[in-house]
Amino acid sequence: MKDTDLQRRRFLQLTTTGLAAAPLAGLGMTTTASAQDGLPHLDEDSKEARALNYRHDATQVDHPEYQEGQNCGNCLLYTDPSAKEWGPCAVFPGKLVAEGGWCTAYVPRG
Repeated sequence: MKDTDLQRRRFLQLTTTGLAAAPLAGLGMTTTASAQDGLPHLDEDSKEARALNYRHDATQVDHPEYQEGQNCGNCLLYTDPSAKEWGPCAVFPGKLVAEGGWCTAYVPRG
C-alpha cells in the first residue's frame, strides 16, 4: 500500500471519529462533578486508548501528530472544560480522561 493511501486512510479515520463525536461534545456540558465521580479513569492499555494513542501525560507523547501545548483540557471533545485533573471525553464515553492527556482524536477548542 502506498504511503499516500495510508495517509488518506488515517485522515478519513480521524475525520470520521471527529464528525461522529462532535455532536456529542455538548452533551457533557451539563454533567456535574458528582455524576463524574463514579466513572472510571481510562486505562492507557485498553483497546480503545491504544487505538487512538491516548496517554495520560501529553508531555510524554512521542507521536508525529502531537503538537506542543495540545492536551485533553483544551480539546473540543473534552466535554466538561471546567473539569480539573480528570474529565469526560466524547471519544471515550463512560470513562474519564486526564485533563493533561492527549490522543490522536484531538480537536482544538475554538
